[in-house]
Amino acid sequence: MITGKSIGRFIVLVAMLATFAGCAPTKAQRQADRAIADYFAGDYSGATHRLQKLSEKTDENFVLNNLRLGSAALVNYDLAEAESAFLRAYEVINSVGVNDGGRSLGAILVDEKIKIWKGEPYERAMANFYLGLVYYMREDYGNARGAFENALFKLRDYSANEKKSERLDYRDVESNFAVASIMLGKCWQKLGREDLARANFTRAVELQPGLREIADYDRNMQSNLLLVVDLGHGPQKVTDFDGSIVGFAPVPAQVGPPPRASVRIDGQVISDSQLGEPTIDLLAMAQDRRWQSIDTIRAVKSGIGTGMIAVGAYEGMRGINGSGSAQRRDLTAAAALIGAGLLLKLTSQADVRQWEMLPRTVYVMPLHVSPGVHDIVVDFPSIPGLRQEWYGLEVPDKGDATYYMRMQRHNSGPFYWPPVRDEPRDVADGD
Repeated sequence: MITGKSIGRFIVLVAMLATFAGCAPTKAQRQADRAIADYFAGDYSGATHRLQKLSEKTDENFVLNNLRLGSAALVNYDLAEAESAFLRAYEVINSVGVNDGGRSLGAILVDEKIKIWKGEPYERAMANFYLGLVYYMREDYGNARGAFENALFKLRDYSANEKKSERLDYRDVESNFAVASIMLGKCWQKLGREDLARANFTRAVELQPGLREIADYDRNMQSNLLLVVDLGHGPQKVTDFDGSIVGFAPVPAQVGPPPRASVRIDGQVISDSQLGEPTIDLLAMAQDRRWQSIDTIRAVKSGIGTGMIAVGAYEGMRGINGSGSAQRRDLTAAAALIGAGLLLKLTSQADVRQWEMLPRTVYVMPLHVSPGVHDIVVDFPSIPGLRQEWYGLEVPDKGDATYYMRMQRHNSGPFYWPPVRDEPRDVADGD
């Protein structure tokens, strides 16, 4: 016979287990995870192949999977694929009303994952940056300019009123994304606008005085070789024990500052060490409220849900010890409170999807070398063994050549120009 006490014990047990629910990964998630593993193992063709089908699905991960595909294709020098992927993501990120009213409202009130993933502000800035970089590498300076300008969108500063919880309690501030200012300055040089080029180089130095040599107008004007180098891993989203609060790890203090890069061309070290200065630190940006999405609704819902479950558990305990109508009243109240609390908790679970391929920092090194074919090594003196070697890089008589490198400890090369992309093996959907 089911008694009031047994029902009460069940209610209390539900309250105790409320925060341990989870969902198994889907087939698409497993495929994405394998592509990410391929990427970090240096199998860029395999990663690209796995992500191509995922990137075609117009679901909540459409933007994310296209950014992942763009990252894999860029490092593989498949610039046509990279441009297409980044452009698809770019168009959604920068569109207005991509989520219709009902969809956006549902994301706020029901489950955040119903809303199309657009990333944190720093992820959106990097999406614009990489699209601009691909255009720049393909000498499409007009479109590159547009993408870099979009990377400098205004930020929402919540820090002045962080004790308040109103969703619109912020002020717009100028972006401090210095690397986009540098590349925008280079675009304006190519487009013949000295005034705008100087203004953007000046802005980059105002943001980071250590970039003075990298953002020097004359140096960039004379440059015929540009190296863009990614290093490290970007911030990782983390949650607390019940998955309801997002944080970012590691913090810069835990891992130290990004190292300086060193360049050797045909065995000769480039003497100006200032060219190896990191232009950004995504770990630091992720800790800056201006580069975070507002998380107030989720935090409030989770806090309310926790409180309701706790009160429901208390009512359930009281119901166990009661009898008659009082017991029924207490158990009914407990069930209602725990049910409402569970709904709020479950719908406030943090969205921990992220663009895993992002680096910690980006190096932009404008160089002038004799036209012709050169062997180039990029390394980091403070990190023994971390290097990348390229043989036969071509530098033109006129204009400049831009080369992108993704540094990984176990993928140092040597690599040969032009790169030969491996044909990916057949990958079954379940592999």
